[in-house]
Amino acid sequence: MPPTPASSRLRLVPIALAQAFGVGCGVAGVKVNSSLVPPEVLGVYGVFLTFAPIGMWVVHAGLMKFTVRHWAAAASRPALLGVVAGAWARRLPWLAVAAGLGAWTLAPLATGHLLPLGGGLFAAAALLAAATLAQTALQAEGAHWRDSVVSMTLSLTRTFLPPLLYVVTAGTLAALWGGFALHAGLGALAGVLMLRRYWHRSADAAAAATAPVVSPTYGGPLFIALAAAGWAVAGLNRWIVAGFFGGTEAGYFTLAGGAATVIASSLGAVFMQYFQPGIFALADGPTPDRARLAARVDQVALAYGLTALAAVAVLALVAPWLVGPLIHPDYRPALPWILPAGCFGVALITLQFYQTLLLAARRERACGPVEFTSAVVLAAGCLAAACGGPTWFTRWLLVTPLVPWMVTRRMARAYVLRAGPSEGTS
Repeated sequence: MPPTPASSRLRLVPIALAQAFGVGCGVAGVKVNSSLVPPEVLGVYGVFLTFAPIGMWVVHAGLMKFTVRHWAAAASRPALLGVVAGAWARRLPWLAVAAGLGAWTLAPLATGHLLPLGGGLFAAAALLAAATLAQTALQAEGAHWRDSVVSMTLSLTRTFLPPLLYVVTAGTLAALWGGFALHAGLGALAGVLMLRRYWHRSADAAAAATAPVVSPTYGGPLFIALAAAGWAVAGLNRWIVAGFFGGTEAGYFTLAGGAATVIASSLGAVFMQYFQPGIFALADGPTPDRARLAARVDQVALAYGLTALAAVAVLALVAPWLVGPLIHPDYRPALPWILPAGCFGVALITLQFYQTLLLAARRERACGPVEFTSAVVLAAGCLAAACGGPTWFTRWLLVTPLVPWMVTRRMARAYVLRAGPSEGTS
């Protein structure tokens, strides 16, 4: 039975509430971080944060997509939860290897912290992946109130635990990533509790026996490679600023990017959570119309892009008046980074709508060429522009929201609208 307009508006309440809470925490985080953490330390922590999502963005990426695609229609969610939990656990050894490599890469920025880095990074990445898997399932079934509990727990703990532990330990660098790991653990605990109705085994043995398995497309190298590329592009600018313009400038960029990106990502979460079930329902209907599906995704992506860019522009406009009340004066040089960092964040979120289009149309393998091409264009542009100095780098970031429309959209639509059966990878 299709949702009524009234029920659709009610669904929006917990989604918007959770994201508004996240934005509020992000605003508070600007004040807390700029007041308690020096720019050079925040720069190191900012680079650490680019490695923390390697579980959900890389090692467990295919499992995330599998959950998105199959949870809502599963005949037995308890059985599917067991499949997902088992797959999460089996990937942990690979995550340990990735965390070790990440810690080794970060070690020059945090001399003498290799072991705490590795342990903190592994714990943070594993637990954050578990929390995100729980949220993915809750969002897929439309359990937005329960999802909002997990979301608000993550927002609150991410904002306050790391900097407060840093202060309590008299400026111990390891307290920042230890606090982030604790934040991820509390988020994972909240996610597990919100899924407690599915802890029991299904009494319907036939339904349990038909639970989908993680196919080679979702469990193989495709989505891991795609996620690795996406993760690298998402964190690339912090690495570029640190490498080209210095650690202190990276601290400024981290603060500005955190403030701008939380707006772009929060609005993206609202649009994705609200519209994604309808997109999949349109694709799974009795007479799927791929042209209509593609047009619907275009409408949602355009509405998101315009809304997010306007919000980021407003933040950049009012930012000078926030120095003092919200932003510590030492971080005034961060203000010029707000708009360009926000534009890049909008570009990355827009890409996700076209990945959703490909998944909905069961063109999973097409995600490879579409997303790799988009990532190469964004990354090559960032690196080339940085070679020209901060001015050219800023100019490139400002135009990156055009990349999804000029590259990603055209390629995705070509794959979705071509003749031929669905790939049937589930």
